[in-house]
Amino acid sequence: MANSSNSTSQFSFEDAFTSLSTYKAGVMIWKVVPPILILLGTVGNVLSILVLTRKSIRTSTTAVYLTVLACSDLSVLYSGLLRQWLIYQFEVDVRKISEFGCKLNILLVYSSLDFSAWILIAVTLERVISAWFPHNARSVCTKKSAVAFLITIGVFLLCLNSHLLYGMTFKYNTTENGSDIVVGKCVEVNPDYYDFFNKQWPWIDLCAFCAIPSTVIVIGNGLILFKVLKSQKKTKARIVPTIAGGSRQTTGNAGKQSSMTAILFTLNVVFLISTSPISIYNVGYAYWADGASPELYAVLDLWWAVVNMLMYTNNSLNFLLYCLSGTKFRREVIRMFCCRNNSAASTGHHAMSNYTRTRFDTNTHTPSPSPRNSPAPDTPKLNEKTGSDNKNMATNDKQEVVHTVGNTLHPCDALRRPTTQTKTCTLADSVADEQLVDVSNA
Repeated sequence: MANSSNSTSQFSFEDAFTSLSTYKAGVMIWKVVPPILILLGTVGNVLSILVLTRKSIRTSTTAVYLTVLACSDLSVLYSGLLRQWLIYQFEVDVRKISEFGCKLNILLVYSSLDFSAWILIAVTLERVISAWFPHNARSVCTKKSAVAFLITIGVFLLCLNSHLLYGMTFKYNTTENGSDIVVGKCVEVNPDYYDFFNKQWPWIDLCAFCAIPSTVIVIGNGLILFKVLKSQKKTKARIVPTIAGGSRQTTGNAGKQSSMTAILFTLNVVFLISTSPISIYNVGYAYWADGASPELYAVLDLWWAVVNMLMYTNNSLNFLLYCLSGTKFRREVIRMFCCRNNSAASTGHHAMSNYTRTRFDTNTHTPSPSPRNSPAPDTPKLNEKTGSDNKNMATNDKQEVVHTVGNTLHPCDALRRPTTQTKTCTLADSVADEQLVDVSNA
């Protein structure tokens, strides 16, 4: 009787919980929003990788960090958000397929989320060094140091989250026949670890995922902003005559630095807004859900959907943030697509040019005899009164210049009449003909 009453009360609680409109709204969010974010995130992060690995940008260490950040964001979307969408849309959980899949997925989700946050720490520290110690930035902020820092961060975060490989497992019960029956898939290994994972671990994860990155980001951005404002005041107060070339170079470097700084500020602000709510939720859920009514559970479930969508937005829209805040990045995106269009057009123009040249060479494959050695053609009768034949002859001579561009004759020789009445080639005519030859060759 006790067991039946417990099952009945449990069924009535779940039935009341799932029948609420608040719960249904949360389910609708999980079904509709994730495909949009996954699509935007996939296209955006792939484009970010393509742009950041171009020759004009990949020399920067910041580009190295942002490239790895795009890869980490893709890992977050496909290991975390895609799993949640499959659960609500098809009732399929990849963590419950196998014990290995359970351990691998949960480790990948936590580590990649933390890794994306700590990459922003690395970028912030690099910009602080560039702003405060510009003379030492080139020796300190190198590609080797960036790769070493990324490897160190990755190893540290994997060690920090490695307890999940032990704590999350499949639970089995052995029957009288000796066969094992699964009673729990991807659950805590024991009650002690259950308390740690639901009460102590959220605080540790809050520090690793949000608190430490947010603190470093806020302090770093404050230092960068202070230095930028101070430099601008010095620049306005100082009046120094500069050489045009040096001034142009300084302006270019300042523009590049300001573009990277604008991208950094935008990323950090979006990170703080998008990650703080879910960190607070994970800490408070264990206390809010204790003895909660079905209505409160439904509200918590709705907020769980909202804070998750907000967090995954940070991993999906970085490409748009780069385009909005980074002038150099936006210019490279335009250049990448325009270059492809121009290359396609130039390929067609080159093929047409080859075809024209081939046809021209075919017509003039047999070398034409020189006017000096060839017999003089029949000279048409000249009309002494009107001189119309002279005009026609002059027109034919000009056309002959165009068609003899491929020959080795001097323009003066090409214009010379192959008759006893030769035309004198002046200096102006020679210059005009050379310009005509240059235009034709171009």
